Amino acid sequence: MYKPEAWRYDEAEDDILPGSPSASDPNVFEQCRLLDLLGRINYKIISGKRVYVEVDGVVYKTIYGGYWRSVFTGIEHYLLRCQQVSGNAWSGEANGSVDLPIAYSKEGWTARGHSLSFILNRDFA
Repeated sequence: MYKPEAWRYDEAEDDILPGSPSASDPNVFEQCRLLDLLGRINYKIISGKRVYVEVDGVVYKTIYGGYWRSVFTGIEHYLLRCQQVSGNAWSGEANGSVDLPIAYSKEGWTARGHSLSFILNRDFA
């Protein structure tokens, strides 16, 4: 049976000390940092500047940074909507739009396993 906001009372939270970050549940400060970064990316794009990220040797032009939360499960999703501008010419992949999902881990915020702070540090330091 569905219980509204049951995700707030997950049994796994009992093992986490208050204020200590976990690999799957960022604290409010970490969430604010990411939303601030997504806002800066979007502002830079709206003001006419380009933002590029490189992940696994492939360069992407960022179209926008996004955030949404499921009204059914409460799960939050963060992403960079991008357009691939370079890559393996022999793979036959089209240079279409792709979503780079952003996830929280012990190393911080990552996109496909690569640190966002490392990828974007040069432009937003």
